[in-house]
Amino acid sequence: FSALRTYWMLKKHNLNKEIYRKYLHIIYSSSIALALWYFGKGAVLPWFIAIAIILPLLDYGRHHIAVLSHIFVYFFALFTRSIEYRILSGATWVMVGTALCTLIFSEKSAIIGLLVLSISDSIAAIIGMKFGKTQLFNKSLEGSAVFFLSASCIVFFLSPAIFIINLFAVFSATTV
Repeated sequence: FSALRTYWMLKKHNLNKEIYRKYLHIIYSSSIALALWYFGKGAVLPWFIAIAIILPLLDYGRHHIAVLSHIFVYFFALFTRSIEYRILSGATWVMVGTALCTLIFSEKSAIIGLLVLSISDSIAAIIGMKFGKTQLFNKSLEGSAVFFLSASCIVFFLSPAIFIINLFAVFSATTV
């Protein structure tokens, strides 16, 4: 009985930590999308690129410089997965992806992508952890379904592309 109780408490703790993490994820990525929409690609792209260069250096540096490690733990321990203490953090990858997405794609496509990343990914992770029963490639079918539905709402509302292209894009993103 004690082992089962410990398991459920640990699962609840992990879910609460993931909810905090996804809350930060939504604010972080949505703020980037909002900055892109408000200021335009030309104004924010240099900043995105600069941050995408500096953040990985700081993130890598925290593994080797005690002061950076202490600062990271102080501010981000609540949001950090245990594996991220050994690798680059998710925030670093989001910023690198943001810079590349903004550089390669149109402003509107980048905004849509960032909103799907911030909203659909976050909702899918929480639903998958809480209700996911059917596992597919280390993800839950339930979380994937929520990702597909929420991404569809974002893409179909904001994208001017024809239906079949939007459907293919959302299906591809869900599959990846």
